[in-house]
Amino acid sequence: MDIRIHNVGGYITQNYLLETPLGWIAIDTGYSGGEKKFLQRLSRLCRPEDLKYIFLTHSHDDHAGFLAALLEAVPAKVILHPAALPCLEAGENAEPAGSGYATRMGALFGLVKKSFTFPPVHLGDRAVFVEKEDDQFFEELGLPLRIVFLPGHTADSIGLFLPQTGQLFCGDAAMNAVISLGRHTIWIDNVSEFQRSWDKMIALKPVRIYPSHGTPFSPKDLLKYRRFMDGRPVIQPNNQPNKR
Repeated sequence: MDIRIHNVGGYITQNYLLETPLGWIAIDTGYSGGEKKFLQRLSRLCRPEDLKYIFLTHSHDDHAGFLAALLEAVPAKVILHPAALPCLEAGENAEPAGSGYATRMGALFGLVKKSFTFPPVHLGDRAVFVEKEDDQFFEELGLPLRIVFLPGHTADSIGLFLPQTGQLFCGDAAMNAVISLGRHTIWIDNVSEFQRSWDKMIALKPVRIYPSHGTPFSPKDLLKYRRFMDGRPVIQPNNQPNKR
């Protein structure tokens, strides 16, 4: 089954659209206020009503920031991990105990970007929860799209794997942006889970990895940088209310 990939995102955050025989699927949204540009770019490819699903890789502000606004313009349902719901409804990123920045450069980003909030999202009956990895919503529809649990960056992190082509959309389970080192994301909730998710991505034997930040890269990089976080403590953010 042919699935075409389109990228309507910008330099900071990629916005991938999957064109399938059963309708269009968006992978994440972006920062609050980005819905107008997204809809303009979407409209060049399809009608807004053709966007059937929004696959939320996790509930951070740069991925769910304009989700509430987008849901007012399209009929899409949202595919997500249930652990994302509290953050969506609160409209702010979670900061669980033991989480922090992977590098000093990431910590500097946290000092510059002082707000990690976004308009709250209340999904109601438009939510499709993926509670366990056996819940393969798209495969049940007949689409060759496998949902992969990739916790570590956040507890609710999930990705999409295309077995027929070997393409893996990993959200923030890996990055290829200037601010990241060794393809690692700048923020990690749980280092052990993050490393296990890298092992899972390696085991999938993808042909190409599509991160939400930066350009697609070779899976060889996962092997090269797998040990980047070994013995490396995360850098705790400043203890400020709603800092992240």
